[in-house]
This record gives sequence, C-alpha cells and structure tokens, in this order.
Amino acid sequence: MKNYITVLIGMLILCSCQTKENVSKVEEKFPFFIPKEKPNRKLSAAVARNYDAYENIRPEQTELYSQFKYTKLKGFDYNGGDGTITRRDPSKVIFENGKYYVWYTGRKSPVRPVGMSHAKEATDVIPSADWDLADIWYATSEDGFTWKEQGIAVGRPPKPQPGWRSVTTTDILKWKGKYYLYFQAFEEASGLRGDFCPVSVAWADSPDGPWTHTNKVVLPNGPKGSWDQYSIHDPYPLVHDGKIYMYYKGDFDKRPEFKPSKIRMQGLAIAEDPLGPFVKHPLNPVINSGHETTLFPFK
Repeated sequence: MKNYITVLIGMLILCSCQTKENVSKVEEKFPFFIPKEKPNRKLSAAVARNYDAYENIRPEQTELYSQFKYTKLKGFDYNGGDGTITRRDPSKVIFENGKYYVWYTGRKSPVRPVGMSHAKEATDVIPSADWDLADIWYATSEDGFTWKEQGIAVGRPPKPQPGWRSVTTTDILKWKGKYYLYFQAFEEASGLRGDFCPVSVAWADSPDGPWTHTNKVVLPNGPKGSWDQYSIHDPYPLVHDGKIYMYYKGDFDKRPEFKPSKIRMQGLAIAEDPLGPFVKHPLNPVINSGHETTLFPFK
C-alpha cells in the first residue's frame, strides 16, 4: 500500500511538473492576440521594429493605410483597343484653375508597335514599343472621373534634339508660379540597344501652356560602367528643404542567365533651380528596389 501511495504521489508530482513546463512553453510563445505594449521577451528584429519604429502594429491603424477602389475613366477613346493609341505613365494629378490636370505618355500611330525585339523594323511612323513615337499629352477634369483630352503639351522636338524620337513618362513640378514637365527624351527606337535615354524638361507659365522645350538634357546618363549608364527613367520631382529633389529609376546588372535579367533601383539628383544643374547624390542608388518612384512629403 505504501509503495502504491509513493508511486501515485510521484506521478502527481511528475504531471504537475509537466503541466508547469507546458504552461511555461505556452507563455514563451508569441501570443495569438498581439499585445499593444512591447512584450518583455526576445523578439525578432522585424517584430521589434513594429514596436520601436512604426506608428502602429496593425497596418490599417496607420495614417498611410489605404484601400483603393478602381473606376474606369470616361472621355478617352482607344480606337477599339487595336493598339494604335496608347496613354500611359500618368504624372501627378494637380488641381489648378478649378479643375484637375494630368499629363501622360500619348501615342497615336497608324499601326501598332512591332515590339522591342523587332526594333530594327521601326520607322518614322512605325513604333517599336508602346512608348515609342510618343508625345506628352494632357487632359483636364472637373471631378476626376470624366476627362477631356486637351491635346499635346510637349511634342517631340526636331532631330537631333533630345527627345526627337519620343518624349515619355513625364511628371509635373510647380515652382514659384511656373510649371515644369520632366520627361524621358529618347533619341533612338526602344529595343535597338535597350531602353536608353536621359531626362529633359519643358516649362510654362500656365498648366495649359504653351510649353517651352529647353532641348537640353538636365539629368544625363552616368559614365561608362556606372549603374545608371543606360537608363534614366521615370523622373519624379519634389521640393525638399527649398531644393528640387529628382528621383529616377535605373536598370542595370542585366544577365541573361537570370529572370528577370536586370535589377531596378532608384537614384536621386538635387538642384537649386528647376532647370538645373542637377547633381547626383554620392550614395546613389538611394532606394534599392522599385519599377517607378512615387514619393510625397508625409506630415
């Protein structure tokens, strides 16, 4: 009988220890409901950042959280979708003169593009890519949903000026009562060597123009062997500390054995005047990913 009692007590003690051990293990696990305060336990660097660096743990509780709704715009004709008309790469939308303005890459050609892989077949009227033989168009709207296309804002300049082949992917800057459109200035059909181009600029006293094309490169390609020697794409200007900060995309490190075969990063160039000179940041590229740049001053 004594032996039986001894065994029973031993089993109870063992079960109690195991229960405490299991409870302890449960307490060590990160809880199902996220604590509002930082737990007094070891955390991964990523979870620690939730508490130390971010405004809130839950994304929907931050000021930057958005749920977008998509609505097809009215007022644009695409010729039945046959590929002869394109509108792409819109600028920031600004509100001036009681209405909204947007600028974009616009192409209206007699035939659809032959494709970058067939760029040698492109001519002065046959585009290689969707953005080849394009101009900068603009449209206005009173409500943001129904738009009226106003026509070409900045057209292709005569050869051999920068952009004679195509002007694309523009963005708008308002500075001291004037307006500036920055855009990619192509001097060859996209696909002949790649998608190579620098950035040029036009300016106007009104968002309706007329626009004065400077016919100058304000953001040139980098020197041979540098990360931005070929692509200076998607110029995005904003004002910071009284200067113009121009962000841009570069494609580089192209290797056929990898898919995708190239890397995209973002560079920065700074100027005190919208027409330059722009000085590239010594730490370029300053952003390590992204196809296009979209930045805005938060708070």
